[in-house]
Amino acid sequence: MPSTRSQTQAAIDFPRRKHPRTPGGPPGDCKDAPSISSQEKVLPLSPRKRLGGDNLCNVPQSLPCSPTKQSKKENELPSASRRGRCLFFSERPAAGSPGKRNDVVPFPLHKWQETPRSSECSRLSKKTGCMQLFKQEGTCYQQAKSVLHTAVPDQLLAREKEADIIRQFLKKHVCQEKPGSLYVSGAPGTGKTACLSRILQDLQNDLPGSKTIVLNCMSLSSSQAVFPAIAEQLGQQGSSKVAGRDLVRKLEKQLTAEETPMTVLMLDEMDQLDSKGQDVLYTVFEWPWLAGSRLILIGVANALDLTDRILARLQARPKCKPQLLNFPPYTKEQIAAILQERLKQVSGSQLLDSTAIQFCARKVSAVSGDARKALDVCRRAIEIVELDVRSQTVLKPLPGCKSPATAALVSPVPKKVELLHISQVISEVYGDRMALGSGGASDQFPLQQKILVCSLLLLARQLKAKEVTLGKLHEAYSRVCRQQQMAAVAQSECLSLATLLESRGILTLKKAKEARLTKVSLKIEERDVEHALKDGVLVGNILAGGRL
Repeated sequence: MPSTRSQTQAAIDFPRRKHPRTPGGPPGDCKDAPSISSQEKVLPLSPRKRLGGDNLCNVPQSLPCSPTKQSKKENELPSASRRGRCLFFSERPAAGSPGKRNDVVPFPLHKWQETPRSSECSRLSKKTGCMQLFKQEGTCYQQAKSVLHTAVPDQLLAREKEADIIRQFLKKHVCQEKPGSLYVSGAPGTGKTACLSRILQDLQNDLPGSKTIVLNCMSLSSSQAVFPAIAEQLGQQGSSKVAGRDLVRKLEKQLTAEETPMTVLMLDEMDQLDSKGQDVLYTVFEWPWLAGSRLILIGVANALDLTDRILARLQARPKCKPQLLNFPPYTKEQIAAILQERLKQVSGSQLLDSTAIQFCARKVSAVSGDARKALDVCRRAIEIVELDVRSQTVLKPLPGCKSPATAALVSPVPKKVELLHISQVISEVYGDRMALGSGGASDQFPLQQKILVCSLLLLARQLKAKEVTLGKLHEAYSRVCRQQQMAAVAQSECLSLATLLESRGILTLKKAKEARLTKVSLKIEERDVEHALKDGVLVGNILAGGRL
């Protein structure tokens, strides 16, 4: 029995060494491997008793798929291929003899490694060899944003009638040396200041021997500060050290002197000169009617009835009443015409879709008719599209490489601003601040703040004043809460609510020594507030009642 088992074990043959397969040879091609007979060495049955060499563990093997090393010259790519920034990969070698190799080592991309950009770049490199990835340019968008500015334009559209009235007024009073006053009113963004500034610039040569003074009353620290500012423009030195009444007399003396040229005084935001007893406004409006006056006054403000409501004494003196000129809000057709005229200055195709322009014009005209809002909305929408375009890359031909195939791949038409972008800007930029009604973002707007805004709106209508004290506002707010059977907050908490509304950009607070005397006013138009508040059921009922 033992002899039979040994003979059976000797029949099992394990080769000592197996030479690696050559790259070009077929599998199992071992011509140089020595033949080992079973009589030379008998391997043990258990693999654990074998040496590492017997198990082929320590025998150096080369992977069949790894390419052989090539010289530096063979790995160098042509100079034309190095000009582009994308990597070029050659195709697989043609079927042939195993020993032959191409000039470029094949490194094919697997399917999971390929992207649309890489495959497109590889395909173009075979055809032309001169394409490169570039960031898209935004020159056209920058031009569009520059023409949609809110500064004084070279040409004013839809204001020809008002501009003719102002020109005739200036020529009549300056050329004939006749004093007078003109009050220009209108909602914000209706072109009052822009129209006057453009006309004053154009008539510099037509009004010889006259002096023009332009002051924005918003920049003054107080209503009394208007007199030192005018005296400084007239060349009076040290006017800030002179007392109030003495300075007014000096100004009146200079404005009635014969050697003084005809002076055109334009006071923008004139309603900021509101003071106790309206002494400042009365004094300014009476200057043109002094004996021998050389002053032509042009006042600009938003309120239509400022001279009737605030300056009641002027009604008793018809001679001192100014000529009135009102700028109505822009219609949707006028706003669309303004936007299209501005965008004509941009080279290339129309960046804003016509549907988007009409949509913007309808929305803005329905709320306020403010042309500046329409310009801001379009400019913001262009910025959104520009950021999206700049984040993308395009294939363009390299300098000096022009061919019909590459030129057709570069699209010269930029991405347009569509209705979706305009709607996004209107809802984000202007919708959040005005979302005081129900639904959407207004759910985060507290009900007590809504009621406080309603109370301020009703109180301003009743008193016919833009500013009210916090004490009066709290009294009106408490009455509204009692009418609606709701609990009202205390006056200290009312100040906190007003401060939160100020941070939202809805109210303006002018702090005083006592909290009750703090002046509160709406920062946005009453029409916009009413339009946004009437959507809510409770708030709509409060405004519909109209009483405190």
